Amino acid sequence: MRRSPEFLLALAVALLAAWALIETRSWSIQTALYPRVVAAPLLVLALMETFLSLKGEAPAEAAQTMDFTLSTSITPGLAQRRTVSAFAWLVGFLAIVVLLGFSRAIPVFVFAYLKGQGKESWTVSIVLAALAWLVFSLLFVRLLHLPFAEGLLWTLRK
Repeated sequence: MRRSPEFLLALAVALLAAWALIETRSWSIQTALYPRVVAAPLLVLALMETFLSLKGEAPAEAAQTMDFTLSTSITPGLAQRRTVSAFAWLVGFLAIVVLLGFSRAIPVFVFAYLKGQGKESWTVSIVLAALAWLVFSLLFVRLLHLPFAEGLLWTLRK
């Protein structure tokens, strides 16, 4: 009996996720947290897809799939400016991370982006930058205890 490629892929992903959960049983909770957080929902979703593939049910919207077309309402000049702007923001973020370190770069970048590109008010920019710093700090620094480099400006100062 020949199986569809979707079935084989879903089965392979389910087996990989199950292997990751089994392999991390003997690890400490701190070490195994990330693989388990990723593998557990992945296993559930892959098993669901495997069973749906076995039943031969295709998604209902598959028959109504549209072809992808590029927008023709944007001029090439505007598209190029938007692309350069996005690339500049990305390079700027990387530069801030190198200079200040992740912990300080997150709120600085969020504030600069919201104020500069998003044209948001001072209140919204400050509150969302503080919220971004708080979530980053609580999740990665306090909960997961991940070490982050200080940044070039702080290491040169010492």
